[in-house]
Amino acid sequence: MESAKYSILVVDDEELMRYLVVSYLSKLGHSCLTAVDGADALDKIKKNKIDAVITDIRLPNMDGMTLTQEISRQYPGLPIMIMTAFDEEYSEGTVISAGAREFLRKPFTLDEFAVRLNKMIDDSETIKRMEKEKKADEDLQDLMKELERILKNS
Repeated sequence: MESAKYSILVVDDEELMRYLVVSYLSKLGHSCLTAVDGADALDKIKKNKIDAVITDIRLPNMDGMTLTQEISRQYPGLPIMIMTAFDEEYSEGTVISAGAREFLRKPFTLDEFAVRLNKMIDDSETIKRMEKEKKADEDLQDLMKELERILKNS
């Protein structure tokens, strides 16, 4: 990951897990916000610039799967990592199809967490860069067509 640091929303109803994840992310230089459930998370995303979301799958009020689907609908492209200790209920394919970019089973090592987070954010940054380049290319093509039209008419 480049020297740029990110604003990451950590969503977990367990205070200890939120604390551990936020402490680790802070040591990596990221700024963090926390939420205790899906509704709280959506409110935080609405009011703050968030670069990535890390959420537990089991949450009160709105679970992580529903949250992921809602974020993907409202904020397309926002990278989401889902964590769970309930691996028999959820598969990687299930959470990816809901809109998550990464799926991490608890317990996990800090190295695994960091690698997956960095990959998720790097992939997101690459996609954003490619979209900007595509838009710039389309704009340039539009300008070239306009120039050709002007030259033909003069």
